[in-house]
Amino acid sequence: MTVHGRYTGILRDDLSYAFDMDAQDFPGVDFSDGLYRANMRRIQAMSNAAALTTQVMTSVPLFLRAGDVVTSLTTMSATTAANTPTNYWYALYNPSGALLRQTADQEDDAWVANTVKTLALTAPVTIATTGWHRVGIMVKATAVPTLAGVTLHHANLSALMVTGSGELVLSGTSNGSSLTDTAPSTLGALTAIAGVPYVVAT
Repeated sequence: MTVHGRYTGILRDDLSYAFDMDAQDFPGVDFSDGLYRANMRRIQAMSNAAALTTQVMTSVPLFLRAGDVVTSLTTMSATTAANTPTNYWYALYNPSGALLRQTADQEDDAWVANTVKTLALTAPVTIATTGWHRVGIMVKATAVPTLAGVTLHHANLSALMVTGSGELVLSGTSNGSSLTDTAPSTLGALTAIAGVPYVVAT
């Protein structure tokens, strides 16, 4: 037994593998360049995900660490553009489901197909608690955009498949069907959906 418990290796060498795993899981990301947190690898965002319903918030889990400073959130439209949008925004919720901050409402600003949309939070957020946060996306439009991400076989794969396992809802809607310019103060009960949008926090 050592001061590191049953571990008898060389910490420096073995920790280097942890950094290698980050680089392999997120190819093309320089982690020394600042905060980067994503809910999936960029190369996994292969689907034209139908993840949005007008005036309904869709949210995905995002792991953040205490001390992270989040200033912006990013998603990307897929092959369908927003048709006549009147409101859209992103929002960040803490592990307890309380709203930390939202972006400004983009109102009728165009969101065309296959376009990255990075929106700044109304003020930077310093994360207080390490854990699974959620990023909400809401678009009110005549027709909502599809989003780059993953489309699961069925919404049941997004839901809690094994009770008591700690599984998270991978993508879910909440908070009714009449949202406009303001994110709800708390994250409501989630209804799992199959479309999982790709989200990045910086």
